[in-house]
Amino acid sequence: MKKHNESAIGILLVFGTIGGLMSLSSIVAVSAQVNEDDFKIKDFGIKDGTPWLTVEGKAGGSKPDNASQIYAYAFVTDNGIFAVVSHGVEDSAEVANDTEWHAHGVTLDEKNCVSKLNEDGDAEVNDMVKVANTNATKVDKVMTALLGINNADSSVCVEKVFGSKP
Repeated sequence: MKKHNESAIGILLVFGTIGGLMSLSSIVAVSAQVNEDDFKIKDFGIKDGTPWLTVEGKAGGSKPDNASQIYAYAFVTDNGIFAVVSHGVEDSAEVANDTEWHAHGVTLDEKNCVSKLNEDGDAEVNDMVKVANTNATKVDKVMTALLGINNADSSVCVEKVFGSKP
């Protein structure tokens, strides 16, 4: 695992806490270049074992321009939480540059911070967001969020939830 692997994984874990995300009280300023429609969930499901979601804007159309931010599309499935993320910290073997959308399996703690991260899942972002190779058979919930990396302690926590659908 690379030095900052836990940071990127932390972004994905944020989506694992189903009940607490929407009541998050600490909201931070989002990059001026974000188009929130790129994270406004239209529909979601699973087809041939691959969880997917569509958005009002362009899937993957916005990427963070701040190295301390992570944008994520998250899937809460019957086989764990998977996130498709873009960020400035290198932590994935799936892509050459981690600003490119890639996937992680994640776990969140009670503070909506990433407590565990892995290389599970393969991301596909075009007209929709998909995460393949999850062994999931059901998607219970999807979320889109901004995660932040705390430079003082390298923790990765959910800062803003753009959208959520059960």
